[in-house]
Amino acid sequence: MHMSKNKLILLLGMICLEQSKSATLSLPKAPTCGQSLVKSRPLNYLNIFSRIVGGRQVEKGSYPWQVSLKRRQKHVCGGTIISAEWVITAAHCVANRNIASTFNVTAGEYDLSYIEPGEQTLTIETIIIHPYFSTKKPMDYDIALLKMAGAFHFDQYVGPMCLPEPGEQFEPGFICTTTGWGRLNEDGVVPQVLQEVNLPILTQDECITALLTLQKPISGRTFLCAGFPDGGRDACQGDSGGSLMCRNKKGTWTLAGVTSWGLGCGRGWRNNLQKDDQGSPGIFTDLTKVLPWIHKHIQIGKLRKHSRAACGEQDRVIRASEGELHFPESPFLYYESKQLCVWTLFVPEGMHVLLNFSHFDAESCHHNYLSIYSLEDTLIGKFCGNSLASSVLVGSNAIRLRFISDATDYAVGFNLTYKALKPNYLPESGCSSLTILFEEGLIQSLHYPEDYSNMASCNWVFQAPKHHLVKLSFQNLEVEESGECTSNYVSMHRDVERKKEIARLCGFVVPAPVVSISRVMSISFQSDENMTFRGFQATVSFVPKTVVLCLYPDFNISGLENESVFLETRNVLPEESSASVAWLVNANIYDLAKGSPQREIGRIEEPTPGLSIVSSFTMEVLFFSWEPSVAHRHRRPHQVEEVDDMMAKLKP
Repeated sequence: MHMSKNKLILLLGMICLEQSKSATLSLPKAPTCGQSLVKSRPLNYLNIFSRIVGGRQVEKGSYPWQVSLKRRQKHVCGGTIISAEWVITAAHCVANRNIASTFNVTAGEYDLSYIEPGEQTLTIETIIIHPYFSTKKPMDYDIALLKMAGAFHFDQYVGPMCLPEPGEQFEPGFICTTTGWGRLNEDGVVPQVLQEVNLPILTQDECITALLTLQKPISGRTFLCAGFPDGGRDACQGDSGGSLMCRNKKGTWTLAGVTSWGLGCGRGWRNNLQKDDQGSPGIFTDLTKVLPWIHKHIQIGKLRKHSRAACGEQDRVIRASEGELHFPESPFLYYESKQLCVWTLFVPEGMHVLLNFSHFDAESCHHNYLSIYSLEDTLIGKFCGNSLASSVLVGSNAIRLRFISDATDYAVGFNLTYKALKPNYLPESGCSSLTILFEEGLIQSLHYPEDYSNMASCNWVFQAPKHHLVKLSFQNLEVEESGECTSNYVSMHRDVERKKEIARLCGFVVPAPVVSISRVMSISFQSDENMTFRGFQATVSFVPKTVVLCLYPDFNISGLENESVFLETRNVLPEESSASVAWLVNANIYDLAKGSPQREIGRIEEPTPGLSIVSSFTMEVLFFSWEPSVAHRHRRPHQVEEVDDMMAKLKP
């Protein structure tokens, strides 16, 4: 039978179409990247001019690279598997190190409402945030790598996505797909089953033009925009960290972008200048802009542990305005065990030091850690594991770095850059870096007096001069309230390692001043993904050390029993030469009970004949029996100690 060439092509096409209706493909049990065992719906029903509201539910197993980042079994963000041990997500999802350390990653997830056969859950071993990401500008370089503590087993529900080839581009107008468990519409319900939505890639000019129409124009180097000018289809809250995937010329799913942000959900931006509810395209982090960084860190993970290197110089002095420091000096090698490496860094007089870490990998603080000291050998920072902030700002022109490793294990160390900055550079918000300061000043939450951002992490360490304590006085506090202040809070610790908590605050009542009975106060502001408010504003001051009083059990003041209190003297009369006794003229009394918020429990406004106290300048401990009308003074010279160690209840 004679058949024309055109009819033959049509017939072959029909045969291929019939075969494509099959639910499964003949793929190996360990699938190659970008392939799934479930055939996706064709895209030919969609064109760039169509207006379609919302996405649709996917079939189980359609996107085996999709993962769910969960905190306390609750979905927070999405992510994409790129190898058995590595997942890509958005940096803003894991920027809060305190929260990120509690994340689990679940692959093979489909329905969030129950645990399904085929799910695999792993903890995170290492979080690597792009060094150019900043919480001040969280839309740019919004990407992070997660190294799993273990490996995913690839099967029909779990498999990797392909990374783009170097130079590979997806042209404007190309229809790509994003998936996730984000809200079905702005302020709408959160779906239980994985959803997908198809979006066209925009040109750079279209993207930039749309962003310039916003009330606060936004710019960045890694933006990839997708969506419809009239809105209707978009990613939404909860989709962050997921993938924007496109089929390459071979038909393989390839990771083109990481879901980052957008103004609203599904809002159009065609007439932004004429309306209040402005919208934006969906903004994704362009994988082609960060591909070398991704490959670099994945390659680090493949190194063998017998490739090790030692310090170079064990006590190295560096004098420069900026530069780099690598440990080990040979890149991508594991450091040796039993190491003590010291670097003393000087920048020009009158300048401050900014440290930016592009990589940090060490064991727990019991074994391997990096410490930062002042030149007087005062500890001002200690870092280990993956708990390091992306940058550390030190209010001094000289610091000493010490890295210690034990005999048990080793990792790949750290890479950092250092730079001299003028003191007025110091960020008031403290966000995006750990800010270490030696001067009094004002601190506040991100964007104050506007509402703070979700997933904010702002950290400060204040170091007082010798014989002084750190006092934090609040002007305002508006932070979402919870029973234990576990979600949104301001916390204060009296050590740089944050093991000795002074207080944790939330709610809407301005608290009494908080005093650290050491030279150090570590202050942290953390927020979660829920409601946001104005945050806080507070003043940090340094006050002279005075005395710690320990009360007898039968003494009760404002419900306080047998707890330590702190007297901050504002005016002390000269000592009596015979007995070394000073009269208190003005003092504030603070409750320093461990585990409870500090609060002012009393004041002494006038000289009190019945209340004598050892001079605050002698730094001695005073015990009161609090018998009626009598204050019994009991001197214990052998118990004179630094106030740092006086939190324990003392007994006469």
